[in-house]
Amino acid sequence: MTNELFHSNVPIADGNQAYLERPRLDLLLEKAVKYPAVIINAGAGYGKTRAVYSFVRAFNVRTAWIQLSGRDNFGDHFWENFTLAISSINREIAFRLAGMDFPATERQFERYIRIPMAQVVPTDKYIVVYDDLHLVNDKTVLRFMEHCITSPFPNITSIIISRTEPPLNLMGMESKGLLARITEEQFRFTQEEMVSYFRLIGVNPLPQTAAAVYRDTEGWAFAIHLAGLSLKKGGPARAGETSYVPSAIRPNIFKLIESEVMAPLSEALRRFLIKLSLVEQLSPDLLTEIARGPDEGPGPGGEQAPELIARMEAMGSYIHFDTYLNVYSIHHLFLDYLTGRQGDLSEREKQDVWKKASAWCEANNQKMDAVAYCEKAGDYNSITRILYALPLILPTRIARFVLDLLDRSPPDIYRQYPANILLRSRLLISLSRFEQIREELLQVLPSLKELPESSEKHRILMGCNINLGFIGFIDSLYTKHYDFTGFFKEAAGESALMGGYTSRPSANGTTMSAYACRVADGQPENMEKMFAVLQEIVPYAVTAMTGCLSGMYELARGEYAFFRGDAARAEIYLQEGFRRAREYDQYEIENRALFYLLRIYVSRADMKKTGDVLRLLEEELDQSSFLTRYTYYDIDIGWYYIQTGRPGQAASWLKNDYEESGLNNRVQGLEKLVRAKFFLGEKRWPASLAALENREDVEPLLFGKIELKALEAVCRYQARDKEGAFGALAEAYTLAVPAGAFFPFAELGRDMRTLTAAALKQHHPAIPARDMERLNREASQYAKKLGFLLGQEGRKAPGEGTALSRRETEVLKRLSEGLTRGEIAKISSISVNTVKSVIRSVYNKLGAINRADAVRIATEKNIL
Repeated sequence: MTNELFHSNVPIADGNQAYLERPRLDLLLEKAVKYPAVIINAGAGYGKTRAVYSFVRAFNVRTAWIQLSGRDNFGDHFWENFTLAISSINREIAFRLAGMDFPATERQFERYIRIPMAQVVPTDKYIVVYDDLHLVNDKTVLRFMEHCITSPFPNITSIIISRTEPPLNLMGMESKGLLARITEEQFRFTQEEMVSYFRLIGVNPLPQTAAAVYRDTEGWAFAIHLAGLSLKKGGPARAGETSYVPSAIRPNIFKLIESEVMAPLSEALRRFLIKLSLVEQLSPDLLTEIARGPDEGPGPGGEQAPELIARMEAMGSYIHFDTYLNVYSIHHLFLDYLTGRQGDLSEREKQDVWKKASAWCEANNQKMDAVAYCEKAGDYNSITRILYALPLILPTRIARFVLDLLDRSPPDIYRQYPANILLRSRLLISLSRFEQIREELLQVLPSLKELPESSEKHRILMGCNINLGFIGFIDSLYTKHYDFTGFFKEAAGESALMGGYTSRPSANGTTMSAYACRVADGQPENMEKMFAVLQEIVPYAVTAMTGCLSGMYELARGEYAFFRGDAARAEIYLQEGFRRAREYDQYEIENRALFYLLRIYVSRADMKKTGDVLRLLEEELDQSSFLTRYTYYDIDIGWYYIQTGRPGQAASWLKNDYEESGLNNRVQGLEKLVRAKFFLGEKRWPASLAALENREDVEPLLFGKIELKALEAVCRYQARDKEGAFGALAEAYTLAVPAGAFFPFAELGRDMRTLTAAALKQHHPAIPARDMERLNREASQYAKKLGFLLGQEGRKAPGEGTALSRRETEVLKRLSEGLTRGEIAKISSISVNTVKSVIRSVYNKLGAINRADAVRIATEKNIL
């Protein structure tokens, strides 16, 4: 097989290793890979990996091999492993995947799958091997693998190698005859194969010896290998002298390893091998450091590092080197033996290995592995330093992992390393444990102020005060207390003493709520208090954290004007909020301002400005520091598609009946709004009502309550629950009156017009007739404007205008492949601004609103 087609992190057999070609297994595998999925299930030491490895090297297809370990139960580690394996067969796909987070949700997988779909060559055959799947039990990782294995790529076969039945839900594939199985029984050596292997390594046993060994080993490949070594060294073995039966595998194999493998080795090499069992990533650089020992000199016995590594490599079957991934792997049974011998090492030797492993992982951007090794070494100062390089708000899984680590730490960890106090507060905020962290920070602040003068002291104090300020701001919704502004002022003061420290995206950002106005009712005095507080704290936050909250005050003012139906004033505030947010990379504020502007321009039937906003939203997808950009984009564009009568074009995760959100609880109100609107558009009233009822984890913000309750009213009416509809309408009206926030009723267009017309006929007493007529009139006007907008879109005649230039066609092709604007600029040797200009021209010529629309139109018109 050509080396260009095969890439793996399973080692290529070299001259020191003997491998018996087994045509019987090759024939089984050749038949099996005609199916989309193959399960190979056999116990330890049956030669599964070597057999599949030999087969795919000879099969002449593109192959990626993913060697799994216990660390792959951590999604980020698995994603690094997965993308590295994919890079072996397509570097462009891997490069783009590396820019994504691990696809832990349906919508993230949906974005992931678009990338290989654009790159897989239909005429080529691909094999993806998942080796040692039994080591993985994390549900999100397993679900991702299920999706990959069951994805509709007829030219890709997934081979799953596992010691146990894989914990994957592949029943659908099996019932349709799309899955092949190769069992442990089929992997057992026949006696003839065993004898052939013995002859391969220079042993020619007598027939009675071969029969006895085969009876004892029961065809188990690893036991046959060790038996062959024993026969080669000591002559024919009599049956029963060495037991290989599965019930006694480990003690007997370990005895064989001790006598046949370890005994001939030098003390230095034995200790070196045991050290290797302390770490997982065995790169040559790391091995060289470990071989030097704690004193950075020769190991015990005087051997230099290169000599130790060369003698290790000469061991053949037990330790392999992967020439592609540039790492060593140890046979799992040999590794188990070495692990059991770790007690032979001193604590100093162990700590030396773990510190070197941590340094290597950190240098290679494997942060969580680096932290884990630091913990083993008791190096908590390095843990703090490493974790401070992570984003301000961490994913829940990582936050729990690190918090558990801190909870396992020595009791004086916070006294020795005060920065861990701020780190702990970040973790608790990521986990929404606000009251706990407030109490902890207020208790510790006096002692922090007594620390010796340093820029680090002021950075910790700044962070603690900022966190206390944000917690107070969040709680003000419930307490109506605004006594937290002093914390922001204190943070700005500490920032001035920090010695030039500058926070960067995404550390200087903030996770917004679903609405900018944090009020639970529309009483004017509460609204004005909220605006006054925002106006006061934003400048302090901007100073303390390099722009944090910039544009938030203008966004809140614009949101208020929007819901009151004052579109002109709202537009002014929102455009200014967008400008200020963009200046400091405040992506969530920028995105929310664009979302409201989109809704304003749709209400005016302004096609040009609507298109401009849609393009700005799409451009945000290029901002890698905007960690939730894909989710927000799906919500924004989903609202637009649903509002303009095309719900089917919304992202599929928004159309699920069940709830699966990757967002902070505080922002889920927007997700629920769009999801319920989708079901309404699809005339699935029960599903819409279920989405609206399931909102106990959503903050009770005024504008959210009005929007969701008004939407519930039209859903109930369409579901023929008139009384329920009138009741919900009255509740929404009562909430809206104090703030004059009636635009949500108008935005429901024809549905609200129908409902209010019915309520007028029945003279519903809860809403004055004059106000009911107003709601009806404004909903009718909105429906007409929306119809006019749709008429404009219908007259665009997409694809029939000016022909695309060569550059425009090339950029469109790159867009269709899923590349970002930055990637297109790099490939095409032009500036990002030029790429943006070309994309705008393409959209205008095609009459497209975004990338997907442009690709669809161009495909229909045979432009692509």
